Amino acid sequence: MPDATATSLRALALSKKWSDLDAAWQAAIESDDADPNDLLACLEIAIKSGQAEWAETSAWAWLTLLKEHESAAEALHHARELLLRLPDGSELRGEVLELYRKTHTDTPDLETWIQRSGLSGGASVRKALRYLDVALQLKPGACLLHRTEDIAAEITALDLAADSLELRTTRGMRSLSIDKAVDDYQPAHADDFRVLRQLRPERLKELAQKDPLSLAISVLRGRNGRIDRDEMRVLLVPQVIAADVWGDWWTRLRNAVKKSPHVTIEGRSPMFLVYHEAGQTVEEEALALFQQAHTPRELLLAVEGYLRDSRGRGASPDAAFLHKLARALDQRVKKLARHDPDQAFATALVIERLGEEGLPLPPDVHGIALRMIARSDHPAGLVLSIPDAAIWPLALKVVRQALPGKWPEVFAQVLPDAPTNQCDALCRAIEEAGRGAELLQPAIDNVLADPAEHIDAFMWLWKGPEAATPLKLPPPMDLLNRILSMVGPARNAARSRGGNVTQLRGSVRAGLSARDYARFRQCLEGLDEAVGTAVRRQIERAEGLGPVVQGEMQDIIREMFPKLFVRARVEPWDEPGVLYVTEAGLRKKEAERDELVNVKMRENAIAIGRAAEHGDLSENSEYKFALEERDLLRARLAQINEEMSMARLLNRDELPTDHVSIGHRVTLAGADGNGSRVLTILGPWESDIGAGIYSYQAPLVRRLLGLKIGDTVSLPDAEGANEREYRIESIEPAI
Repeated sequence: MPDATATSLRALALSKKWSDLDAAWQAAIESDDADPNDLLACLEIAIKSGQAEWAETSAWAWLTLLKEHESAAEALHHARELLLRLPDGSELRGEVLELYRKTHTDTPDLETWIQRSGLSGGASVRKALRYLDVALQLKPGACLLHRTEDIAAEITALDLAADSLELRTTRGMRSLSIDKAVDDYQPAHADDFRVLRQLRPERLKELAQKDPLSLAISVLRGRNGRIDRDEMRVLLVPQVIAADVWGDWWTRLRNAVKKSPHVTIEGRSPMFLVYHEAGQTVEEEALALFQQAHTPRELLLAVEGYLRDSRGRGASPDAAFLHKLARALDQRVKKLARHDPDQAFATALVIERLGEEGLPLPPDVHGIALRMIARSDHPAGLVLSIPDAAIWPLALKVVRQALPGKWPEVFAQVLPDAPTNQCDALCRAIEEAGRGAELLQPAIDNVLADPAEHIDAFMWLWKGPEAATPLKLPPPMDLLNRILSMVGPARNAARSRGGNVTQLRGSVRAGLSARDYARFRQCLEGLDEAVGTAVRRQIERAEGLGPVVQGEMQDIIREMFPKLFVRARVEPWDEPGVLYVTEAGLRKKEAERDELVNVKMRENAIAIGRAAEHGDLSENSEYKFALEERDLLRARLAQINEEMSMARLLNRDELPTDHVSIGHRVTLAGADGNGSRVLTILGPWESDIGAGIYSYQAPLVRRLLGLKIGDTVSLPDAEGANEREYRIESIEPAI
């Protein structure tokens, strides 16, 4: 239902104009666009206003149409919602029961289930419907989830006559009454992540390797159909997916989502996965993105995405749908033209993209952008007002069509301030018009005169213009020196002109790193080490490059001038950002995290809710204590997640045999021939001094690491009172 119709229904109900509402209601339920949620909201207003009789009559009218035009399952869904709002209607109860009988003809003992629910008697409607929701799905092999505890179960046996069923859980077999099962459990899909994690963990591993989309759907089923990328990573890594393959797995998932009608990706930061059980058409997905779009770029991405996805699924773009988008864009252009003509022009260009599909656009819609360019006193300024490079190709096409005699001059005017990825297209077009020698060099001279002011075009010159016209350009090393000087003192220089330092540095980083620093590598070829040293120092001073680009450029210098760098070997125990652990230690830490998330944090959430019910939160010590406990639990979870992100498993086959390292059991003998000691060296998670197991990070163990059999070392004695000399007698694997 259009928003205006929904607002009209609510307004009529709130103003108690029942006769007018009656006519509007009839028109709404007969409309194909009727939104059931709006209709239900209108009924609720009427009931609260004392018009239950009108509400019941109107509900019957709606339900009658639903039964005529919708499936029995769809009619039952809406009839249940109506009954929840009109629980005193005995006839409506009977109608709901009949719809249950139509939709569950294959369900054994249906009448017994209905009778037990109490829906045909005087039981609470809400309780009876919930009973049927669960009971009608009870059968051997069905899966359930406990409503309050982290327990997944599979039904192994059901005896309706004996009022009992058997459940398989990770805690063993359980037997309970059917009513108890209905109260305590809710149905779950067999591939729900919570079910698989507890009852079929091997299935999760299989899905991770072979079917990323099904694994994502499994997770989404357990998260009400929506989860962000970071939450999914915490859930799956490293229990199901190894940390080092997460990136590849996510890429495979995104590719699968593009072809799926059931899962979509929304947002960017954070990025959400959304599950649609009934599936979405390509048009529905595109319309949702289009309606969420605010900028011309987002609108263009929505249009391009629809065209790409529809063809990817073997279908032609729907002309009626594209026509609808064109009309919506036209309305946006007219609205923007009043207060933001630049945005209006950029939005009008998206309409031209629809026109490229051969769509017969309405005369008043097609050509808006062309008319804006033709009427402009400064067409170059109109093009330069476009904030996003993705829109530029559309703008350049429009300029050529609207200004057949003047467009080369306009292209030359915009070249110094054009995005880097559009400069070659402008250059080629000017040359194709036979104006290269006349127009290109003056435009380039403007760029060279003030690189910081024209940074995108300057980075294009650094890349190397794809021009046939002979151009006078500085040598590449001169260009590099100017670039590096801009990202050193660029902050003050750009600020003095009101420039955008962030944009300048971003353009420099993108330009230098393009094609894996191909141009930078070319500059270094043939240079001697003295020049290499000078470039290295320039890069070190160019803090505006940022640590990533700085590091990668230094790596290239290291690769081409290896003598400039001396790299010390890093032993495993000195490796930063790594915690070595055994498989048993990792499982123990995972169990600790699971206990924290699934037990302690759940109990804390319940405690917060209970404490909040006592009222007057400012004087509620239980509530404050529960909140403090929540903060401590969250901090502990963050610490565990950070530690687990650094975890690296010890591999027995990779342990060195010639010196002491992590994962070894070392036998020491007193250098004086008296006494011996055995030390096991593992990670900090497994240390147990009483059992002779030490962390490789412990100061005592650091003295041993790297030593060989026969070497001597001074260590505190077993009591820790005195230093003694020990000799290493043997080294053997401890894992």
